[in-house]
Amino acid sequence: MDRGGDELIGWSIDGVAAGLLGAALGACLLLLGMALPAVVAASAGCLLALAALRQVRPEPRRFRVPAFALVPVEVAPAEPAVLELTEVLGPEPLELEDRLDDPATDSRVVQLFAPRPLPTPGELARRIERHLGGGSGGEERGGTVLDLEADASAALRQALGELRRSLA
Repeated sequence: MDRGGDELIGWSIDGVAAGLLGAALGACLLLLGMALPAVVAASAGCLLALAALRQVRPEPRRFRVPAFALVPVEVAPAEPAVLELTEVLGPEPLELEDRLDDPATDSRVVQLFAPRPLPTPGELARRIERHLGGGSGGEERGGTVLDLEADASAALRQALGELRRSLA
């Protein structure tokens, strides 16, 4: 394999590093008010740094990578597109009819996202009385305990309810 690219990269990196050192030397002297010595110091510093960096040699390679020949790749001819019209379309327009059937009454997904009906005034009055402690029955103050199913749908229903409340 050719090492010409490695040498070019090495020279480039060393040149950039030496240029930065020379620019720093020149900028320091320029800030002190010495313009002509700044140019001379920048040039000399750059050349000396480049000479010193080029003296550093990399380690010899531990593992030799053998040269290999490139295998020619044969390009297969393009296949026809999968989605092609097999019939000629008539003058009538195409209409998309994607109607959903009515959901089943025990459908959990529809029930989770279905809007709840508003309570009647009598139900509101009973809830208020129950909340204030004037309600009859052995319910504790703070609301009723709902018996939920033991499967994951109850947890999902509760999490979606909390999410709906947080977004409202």
